[in-house]
Amino acid sequence: MNPGFLYLPHKEAPSLAYTIGGREEFFSLRFFLRGPLMDKAEGDPALSREALQKILPSAGPHIAPRQVHGRTIVSAPAGGFLPDRRDGDGVFLDERGVEGSLRFADCYPVVFFSDFPEPWILLLHSGFKGTVRDIAGSACEKVFSRGGRDPGKTWVWIGPGIERTRYCRTAGEEWTDRGLRVFHPSAVDIRSEKVWFDLGGQIRRQILAAGVREDRICTLPLGTFGQNRLCYSYRRGDIAPRHFLLASLR
Repeated sequence: MNPGFLYLPHKEAPSLAYTIGGREEFFSLRFFLRGPLMDKAEGDPALSREALQKILPSAGPHIAPRQVHGRTIVSAPAGGFLPDRRDGDGVFLDERGVEGSLRFADCYPVVFFSDFPEPWILLLHSGFKGTVRDIAGSACEKVFSRGGRDPGKTWVWIGPGIERTRYCRTAGEEWTDRGLRVFHPSAVDIRSEKVWFDLGGQIRRQILAAGVREDRICTLPLGTFGQNRLCYSYRRGDIAPRHFLLASLR
C-alpha cells in the first residue's frame, strides 16, 4: 500500500485527508486549506481547532507548539496541552486520545506514520531554516533510534509548500550561504544576486537518507505560491492565516 491523499471540498474548510491505500485505518491526518474558517482563525491553533469542532470532533487534549523554525520535537504530556504552548517545530504522537497540530503558509508540512511496532505519528514544520537545520533528518535519528521503530516500515507525506521557482534569497546573506553549504547542488539555482532553493526536493533527500523507502513517500502536488486560491502563501501576502495540520491516532 502506498501513501496518498483525498481532496475533501467543504464550503468553509476544504482539506486534504492523508491516506494509505485510500484508507485511514490507524490515524486521522487532515490538512485544512484556505477557507472561511481558517481565515477567521488567523493562525491561532485554539481558534482553528474550535472552528473545526463540528467537522472533526476533538479526539482529546491538543498539542500545538509555538513554531520557531528550529528542530525541537514535543510530545505528550511534556509538550504541554492548549492553552499551554512550548517552543517546537514538531509533534510526536504515540498514544490515542491526544491530538497534535502545526500551521503553515509556504513552509512544508512533513508527516511520518507507522504502525510498527505500535502506531505513531510525527508532524514536522520545515521551512527554509528548518530544512537547512535538517529537522527531518534530526527527527528521524531521534525517532528511529528507540522503540524498535523502522524507517523501512514508515510512510511519509511532504507538502504542500512553496515551489522551487518561487523561493529565492539574496546571495551573500548568512542564511543563503548556510543553505548553499547544505542543499544538494540539484536543489539550487544561482542567478545573478539571487539564489533559488528547492525546499521540497531537499526535504525528500533528507528523508531518503534516513532510510525511508522511496515508494513510501508521497509528495502532494500543490504549490502554495502558484495555487493561492487553494493555499495560503506568506510570500503572496497572507500574513496571518495559516493552513492547519491536525493529527491523532485512532
